[in-house]
Amino acid sequence: MRLALAAGGTGGHMFPAQAVAEEAKARGWSVILLTDARGDRYADGFPCDQKLLLKAASPSSRGIGAKLSAGMALLQGTGQAKKALKSFGADAALGFGGYPSAPSMLAASQLNIPTGVHEQNAVLGRANRLAARKAQFIAHAFPSLSKTPGKIRLIEAGNPVRCAVLEAASQRFEPPGQGPIKLLIFGGSQGASLFARVFPKAVASLNETIRQRLHITHQVSDSDREDAQTTYTEACLNNVELAPFFTDLPQRIADSHLVIARSGASSVTELAVIGRPSLLVPLKIAMDDHQRANAEVLTGAGAAELILEDDLSPDSAAAILTKLLGDPQHLTAMAESAKGRMTEGAAKRLADLAKGLTPGHI
Repeated sequence: MRLALAAGGTGGHMFPAQAVAEEAKARGWSVILLTDARGDRYADGFPCDQKLLLKAASPSSRGIGAKLSAGMALLQGTGQAKKALKSFGADAALGFGGYPSAPSMLAASQLNIPTGVHEQNAVLGRANRLAARKAQFIAHAFPSLSKTPGKIRLIEAGNPVRCAVLEAASQRFEPPGQGPIKLLIFGGSQGASLFARVFPKAVASLNETIRQRLHITHQVSDSDREDAQTTYTEACLNNVELAPFFTDLPQRIADSHLVIARSGASSVTELAVIGRPSLLVPLKIAMDDHQRANAEVLTGAGAAELILEDDLSPDSAAAILTKLLGDPQHLTAMAESAKGRMTEGAAKRLADLAKGLTPGHI
Protein backbone atom coordinates (compact mmCIF):
# COMPACT_ATOMS: atom_id res chain seq x y z
CA MET A 1 0.00 0.00 0.00
CA ARG A 2 1.30 3.42 -0.98
CA LEU A 3 -0.59 6.08 0.97
CA ALA A 4 -0.61 9.85 0.44
CA LEU A 5 -1.45 12.08 3.41
CA ALA A 6 -2.25 15.77 2.92
CA ALA A 7 -2.31 18.16 5.87
CA GLY A 8 -0.94 21.53 6.83
CA GLY A 9 -1.17 24.82 8.63
CA THR A 10 -1.40 23.77 12.27
CA GLY A 11 -0.72 20.89 14.60
CA GLY A 12 -4.46 20.28 14.67
CA HIS A 13 -4.21 18.98 11.10
CA MET A 14 -0.68 17.60 11.24
CA PHE A 15 -0.85 15.49 14.39
CA PRO A 16 -3.79 13.30 13.27
CA ALA A 17 -2.03 12.79 9.93
CA GLN A 18 1.12 11.78 11.82
CA ALA A 19 -0.87 9.24 13.85
CA VAL A 20 -2.17 7.63 10.65
CA ALA A 21 1.35 7.69 9.20
CA GLU A 22 2.60 5.84 12.29
CA GLU A 23 -0.11 3.22 11.81
CA ALA A 24 0.63 2.94 8.09
CA LYS A 25 4.35 2.44 8.66
CA ALA A 26 3.57 -0.20 11.31
CA ARG A 27 1.68 -2.07 8.59
CA GLY A 28 4.65 -1.86 6.25
CA TRP A 29 3.11 0.74 3.93
CA SER A 30 4.90 3.55 2.12
CA VAL A 31 3.82 7.11 2.97
CA ILE A 32 4.16 10.46 1.23
CA LEU A 33 3.34 13.66 3.14
CA LEU A 34 1.95 16.64 1.23
CA THR A 35 2.09 19.76 3.36
CA ASP A 36 3.23 23.39 3.28
CA ALA A 37 5.88 25.44 5.04
CA ARG A 38 3.55 26.15 7.98
CA GLY A 39 2.68 22.49 8.40
CA ASP A 40 6.32 21.48 8.14
CA ARG A 41 6.96 23.16 11.50
CA TYR A 42 4.99 20.30 13.07
CA ALA A 43 6.50 17.52 10.94
CA ASP A 44 9.49 16.78 13.16
CA GLY A 45 9.45 13.00 13.56
CA PHE A 46 6.69 12.54 10.98
CA PRO A 47 7.25 9.00 9.60
CA CYS A 48 7.18 9.23 5.82
CA ASP A 49 9.18 8.01 2.85
CA GLN A 50 8.76 11.26 0.95
CA LYS A 51 7.69 14.79 1.82
CA LEU A 52 6.60 17.60 -0.49
CA LEU A 53 6.09 21.25 0.51
CA LEU A 54 3.32 22.70 -1.65
CA LYS A 55 2.31 26.16 -2.73
CA ALA A 56 -0.95 26.72 -0.88
CA ALA A 57 -3.28 29.50 0.24
CA SER A 58 -6.66 29.84 1.89
CA PRO A 59 -9.51 28.70 -0.37
CA SER A 60 -11.74 31.31 1.31
CA SER A 61 -9.54 34.38 0.72
CA ARG A 62 -11.35 37.70 0.52
CA GLY A 63 -10.75 40.49 -1.94
CA ILE A 64 -10.01 40.24 -5.66
CA GLY A 65 -6.24 40.35 -5.23
CA ALA A 66 -6.24 37.73 -2.49
CA LYS A 67 -8.58 35.47 -4.47
CA LEU A 68 -6.37 35.71 -7.56
CA SER A 69 -3.28 34.93 -5.50
CA ALA A 70 -5.02 31.99 -3.81
CA GLY A 71 -6.19 30.71 -7.20
CA MET A 72 -2.65 30.82 -8.57
CA ALA A 73 -1.33 29.04 -5.47
CA LEU A 74 -4.03 26.38 -5.86
CA LEU A 75 -3.05 25.81 -9.51
CA GLN A 76 0.66 25.67 -8.69
CA GLY A 77 0.07 23.40 -5.70
CA THR A 78 -2.13 21.07 -7.72
CA GLY A 79 0.56 20.76 -10.37
CA GLN A 80 3.21 20.03 -7.75
CA ALA A 81 1.01 17.45 -6.01
CA LYS A 82 0.01 15.79 -9.28
CA LYS A 83 3.62 15.26 -10.28
CA ALA A 84 4.58 13.92 -6.84
CA LEU A 85 1.58 11.57 -6.52
CA LYS A 86 2.18 10.14 -9.98
CA SER A 87 5.86 9.56 -9.27
CA PHE A 88 5.10 8.03 -5.86
CA GLY A 89 2.43 5.74 -7.31
CA ALA A 90 -0.15 6.49 -4.61
CA ASP A 91 -2.91 3.92 -4.17
CA ALA A 92 -5.06 6.21 -2.01
CA ALA A 93 -5.00 9.71 -0.51
CA LEU A 94 -6.37 11.05 2.75
CA GLY A 95 -6.89 14.77 3.36
CA PHE A 96 -6.78 16.15 6.90
CA GLY A 97 -7.54 19.79 6.21
CA GLY A 98 -5.36 22.86 6.12
CA TYR A 99 -4.53 24.75 2.93
CA PRO A 100 -2.41 21.98 1.28
CA SER A 101 -5.32 19.51 1.40
CA ALA A 102 -7.25 21.31 -1.34
CA PRO A 103 -4.62 21.09 -4.13
CA SER A 104 -3.53 17.62 -2.99
CA MET A 105 -7.02 16.14 -3.10
CA LEU A 106 -7.75 17.89 -6.41
CA ALA A 107 -4.57 16.41 -7.89
CA ALA A 108 -5.46 12.93 -6.59
CA SER A 109 -8.93 13.06 -8.16
CA GLN A 110 -7.46 14.19 -11.50
CA LEU A 111 -5.19 11.12 -11.39
CA ASN A 112 -8.14 8.86 -10.46
CA ILE A 113 -6.55 8.13 -7.07
CA PRO A 114 -9.37 7.42 -4.57
CA THR A 115 -9.62 9.87 -1.69
CA GLY A 116 -11.12 10.20 1.75
CA VAL A 117 -11.37 13.16 4.13
CA HIS A 118 -10.84 13.31 7.87
CA GLU A 119 -12.31 16.25 9.75
CA GLN A 120 -10.90 16.83 13.23
CA ASN A 121 -13.39 19.49 14.33
CA ALA A 122 -17.13 19.49 14.92
CA VAL A 123 -17.59 21.72 11.85
CA LEU A 124 -16.28 20.70 8.40
CA GLY A 125 -13.42 23.03 7.46
CA ARG A 126 -13.22 25.02 4.22
CA ALA A 127 -10.41 23.00 2.64
CA ASN A 128 -12.16 19.75 3.53
CA ARG A 129 -15.41 21.03 2.01
CA LEU A 130 -13.58 21.37 -1.30
CA ALA A 131 -11.90 17.99 -0.95
CA ALA A 132 -15.17 16.27 0.04
CA ARG A 133 -16.70 16.90 -3.39
CA LYS A 134 -14.68 14.04 -4.87
CA ALA A 135 -14.09 11.99 -1.70
CA GLN A 136 -15.59 8.59 -1.00
CA PHE A 137 -16.14 9.35 2.69
CA ILE A 138 -15.81 11.95 5.40
CA ALA A 139 -14.52 10.50 8.64
CA HIS A 140 -15.29 12.79 11.56
CA ALA A 141 -13.96 12.99 15.09
CA PHE A 142 -16.89 14.35 17.08
CA PRO A 143 -20.33 12.75 17.50
CA SER A 144 -21.87 15.22 15.06
CA LEU A 145 -20.49 17.19 12.10
CA SER A 146 -22.03 20.29 10.55
CA LYS A 147 -21.49 22.00 7.18
CA THR A 148 -21.34 18.66 5.36
CA PRO A 149 -22.34 18.23 1.70
CA GLY A 150 -25.26 15.96 0.92
CA LYS A 151 -25.03 12.35 -0.26
CA ILE A 152 -21.63 11.45 1.10
CA ARG A 153 -20.72 8.65 3.45
CA LEU A 154 -20.15 9.93 7.00
CA ILE A 155 -18.21 7.82 9.48
CA GLU A 156 -17.58 8.71 13.11
CA ALA A 157 -13.97 7.59 13.42
CA GLY A 158 -12.58 9.71 16.25
CA ASN A 159 -9.39 11.74 16.09
CA PRO A 160 -6.14 9.85 15.49
CA VAL A 161 -3.60 10.51 18.22
CA ARG A 162 0.16 10.08 18.15
CA CYS A 163 1.92 7.24 19.95
CA ALA A 164 3.18 9.75 22.52
CA VAL A 165 -0.42 10.55 23.50
CA LEU A 166 -1.31 6.88 23.92
CA GLU A 167 1.76 6.39 26.10
CA ALA A 168 0.81 9.38 28.26
CA ALA A 169 -2.74 8.04 28.60
CA SER A 170 -1.48 5.14 30.72
CA GLN A 171 -0.56 7.58 33.50
CA ARG A 172 -3.30 7.85 36.13
CA PHE A 173 -4.45 11.24 37.41
CA GLU A 174 -3.20 11.90 40.92
CA PRO A 175 -4.85 14.82 42.78
CA PRO A 176 -2.39 17.38 44.19
CA GLY A 177 -3.13 16.68 47.86
CA GLN A 178 -0.90 18.93 49.94
CA GLY A 179 1.96 18.91 47.43
CA PRO A 180 2.71 20.94 44.30
CA ILE A 181 -0.14 21.90 42.00
CA LYS A 182 0.95 21.51 38.38
CA LEU A 183 -0.64 23.96 35.96
CA LEU A 184 -0.10 23.74 32.19
CA ILE A 185 -1.00 26.68 29.94
CA PHE A 186 -0.79 26.53 26.16
CA GLY A 187 -2.66 28.36 23.47
CA GLY A 188 -1.04 27.53 20.15
CA SER A 189 0.17 30.15 17.69
CA GLN A 190 -3.14 32.04 17.83
CA GLY A 191 -3.62 31.85 21.57
CA ALA A 192 -0.24 32.27 23.16
CA SER A 193 -0.24 36.08 23.13
CA LEU A 194 -3.69 36.46 24.72
CA PHE A 195 -2.89 33.82 27.31
CA ALA A 196 0.42 35.54 28.09
CA ARG A 197 -1.40 38.80 28.79
CA VAL A 198 -4.13 37.29 30.96
CA PHE A 199 -3.04 34.22 32.87
CA PRO A 200 0.20 35.40 34.54
CA LYS A 201 -1.81 38.28 36.04
CA ALA A 202 -4.62 35.92 37.01
CA VAL A 203 -2.21 33.55 38.74
CA ALA A 204 -0.44 36.45 40.47
CA SER A 205 -3.73 37.50 42.08
CA LEU A 206 -4.50 34.08 43.60
CA ASN A 207 -4.29 33.72 47.36
CA GLU A 208 -0.82 32.95 48.65
CA THR A 209 -1.70 29.46 49.89
CA ILE A 210 -2.47 28.27 46.36
CA ARG A 211 0.05 30.49 44.59
CA GLN A 212 3.07 29.18 46.49
CA ARG A 213 2.21 25.57 45.60
CA LEU A 214 2.01 26.20 41.86
CA HIS A 215 4.41 24.67 39.36
CA ILE A 216 3.61 26.35 36.04
CA THR A 217 4.46 25.33 32.50
CA HIS A 218 3.41 28.09 30.09
CA GLN A 219 3.74 28.27 26.33
CA VAL A 220 4.56 31.85 25.35
CA SER A 221 6.03 33.41 22.25
CA ASP A 222 9.50 34.94 22.38
CA SER A 223 7.94 38.41 22.11
CA ASP A 224 5.73 37.83 25.18
CA ARG A 225 8.22 35.92 27.27
CA GLU A 226 9.88 38.79 29.12
CA ASP A 227 6.58 40.39 30.25
CA ALA A 228 5.15 37.05 31.35
CA GLN A 229 8.33 36.20 33.28
CA THR A 230 8.30 39.59 34.98
CA THR A 231 4.71 39.13 36.15
CA TYR A 232 5.45 35.67 37.53
CA THR A 233 8.64 36.83 39.23
CA GLU A 234 6.96 39.82 40.88
CA ALA A 235 4.36 37.42 42.28
CA CYS A 236 7.23 35.36 43.79
CA LEU A 237 6.45 32.43 41.53
CA ASN A 238 9.75 30.63 41.03
CA ASN A 239 8.63 27.26 39.67
CA VAL A 240 7.77 28.51 36.18
CA GLU A 241 8.91 27.15 32.83
CA LEU A 242 8.32 29.30 29.76
CA ALA A 243 8.91 28.29 26.13
CA PRO A 244 7.40 29.01 22.70
CA PHE A 245 6.86 25.30 21.99
CA PHE A 246 7.01 22.01 23.87
CA THR A 247 7.83 18.89 21.87
CA ASP A 248 6.72 16.63 24.74
CA LEU A 249 3.31 18.22 25.29
CA PRO A 250 1.39 14.90 25.75
CA GLN A 251 3.58 13.99 28.71
CA ARG A 252 3.21 17.49 30.14
CA ILE A 253 -0.58 17.13 29.92
CA ALA A 254 -0.36 13.82 31.77
CA ASP A 255 1.80 15.42 34.50
CA SER A 256 -0.67 18.29 35.07
CA HIS A 257 -3.45 18.79 37.59
CA LEU A 258 -5.15 21.40 35.39
CA VAL A 259 -4.68 22.37 31.76
CA ILE A 260 -5.58 25.76 30.29
CA ALA A 261 -5.90 25.56 26.51
CA ARG A 262 -7.73 26.48 23.36
CA SER A 263 -10.37 23.98 22.28
CA GLY A 264 -8.85 22.95 18.99
CA ALA A 265 -9.65 19.39 17.96
CA SER A 266 -6.27 17.94 18.90
CA SER A 267 -6.25 19.61 22.31
CA VAL A 268 -9.76 18.40 23.16
CA THR A 269 -8.94 14.89 21.91
CA GLU A 270 -5.68 14.62 23.83
CA LEU A 271 -7.33 15.88 27.02
CA ALA A 272 -10.00 13.20 26.60
CA VAL A 273 -7.59 10.38 25.76
CA ILE A 274 -5.18 11.23 28.61
CA GLY A 275 -8.00 12.25 30.95
CA ARG A 276 -7.17 15.63 32.47
CA PRO A 277 -9.34 18.52 33.79
CA SER A 278 -9.20 21.70 31.77
CA LEU A 279 -10.20 25.31 31.39
CA LEU A 280 -10.95 25.90 27.71
CA VAL A 281 -10.94 29.23 25.87
CA PRO A 282 -12.30 28.79 22.31
CA LEU A 283 -10.54 30.85 19.66
CA LYS A 284 -12.96 33.65 18.86
CA ILE A 285 -11.93 33.99 15.21
CA ALA A 286 -12.03 30.24 14.50
CA MET A 287 -13.94 29.52 11.28
CA ASP A 288 -17.65 28.86 11.96
CA ASP A 289 -16.96 29.03 15.72
CA HIS A 290 -15.90 25.38 15.57
CA GLN A 291 -13.78 25.55 18.73
CA ARG A 292 -16.82 26.28 20.87
CA ALA A 293 -18.53 23.24 19.33
CA ASN A 294 -15.44 21.13 20.04
CA ALA A 295 -15.38 22.21 23.68
CA GLU A 296 -18.94 20.99 24.28
CA VAL A 297 -17.74 17.38 24.28
CA LEU A 298 -15.84 18.06 27.51
CA THR A 299 -17.89 20.85 29.08
CA GLY A 300 -21.09 18.88 28.58
CA ALA A 301 -19.59 15.98 30.52
CA GLY A 302 -18.37 18.15 33.38
CA ALA A 303 -14.76 17.52 32.35
CA ALA A 304 -13.91 21.15 31.55
CA GLU A 305 -14.81 24.73 32.35
CA LEU A 306 -15.41 27.14 29.48
CA ILE A 307 -14.71 30.85 29.27
CA LEU A 308 -15.20 32.86 26.09
CA GLU A 309 -12.63 35.38 24.90
CA ASP A 310 -15.06 38.27 25.41
CA ASP A 311 -15.39 37.26 29.06
CA LEU A 312 -11.71 36.50 29.65
CA SER A 313 -9.82 38.83 31.98
CA PRO A 314 -7.33 38.37 34.82
CA ASP A 315 -10.20 38.69 37.33
CA SER A 316 -12.55 36.21 35.61
CA ALA A 317 -9.71 33.74 35.07
CA ALA A 318 -8.60 34.06 38.71
CA ALA A 319 -12.14 33.34 39.94
CA ILE A 320 -12.30 30.07 37.98
CA LEU A 321 -8.77 29.07 38.96
CA THR A 322 -9.53 29.67 42.63
CA LYS A 323 -12.57 27.41 42.40
CA LEU A 324 -10.78 24.62 40.57
CA LEU A 325 -7.35 24.62 42.19
CA GLY A 326 -8.84 24.73 45.68
CA ASP A 327 -10.91 21.57 45.16
CA PRO A 328 -8.80 18.45 44.47
CA GLN A 329 -11.87 16.19 44.57
CA HIS A 330 -13.51 18.21 41.83
CA LEU A 331 -10.35 18.06 39.72
CA THR A 332 -10.35 14.28 40.11
CA ALA A 333 -14.00 14.07 39.06
CA MET A 334 -13.26 16.22 36.01
CA ALA A 335 -10.32 14.01 35.04
CA GLU A 336 -12.50 10.90 35.30
CA SER A 337 -15.22 12.55 33.20
CA ALA A 338 -12.71 13.54 30.52
CA LYS A 339 -11.26 10.05 30.12
CA GLY A 340 -12.67 8.26 27.11
CA ARG A 341 -14.97 11.04 25.89
CA MET A 342 -13.65 10.70 22.33
CA THR A 343 -13.85 7.62 20.11
CA GLU A 344 -10.55 5.73 20.27
CA GLY A 345 -8.69 3.63 17.71
CA ALA A 346 -9.09 6.27 14.99
CA ALA A 347 -5.68 5.73 13.36
CA LYS A 348 -6.38 2.03 12.77
CA ARG A 349 -9.90 2.81 11.55
CA LEU A 350 -8.65 5.39 9.06
CA ALA A 351 -5.94 3.06 7.78
CA ASP A 352 -8.61 0.40 7.21
CA LEU A 353 -10.79 2.93 5.38
CA ALA A 354 -7.84 3.97 3.20
CA LYS A 355 -7.16 0.36 2.34
CA GLY A 356 -10.80 -0.05 1.27
CA LEU A 357 -10.85 2.94 -1.09
CA THR A 358 -11.76 1.97 -4.66
CA PRO A 359 -10.48 3.81 -7.75
CA GLY A 360 -13.22 5.48 -9.76
CA HIS A 361 -15.93 4.99 -7.10
CA ILE A 362 -17.35 8.37 -6.04
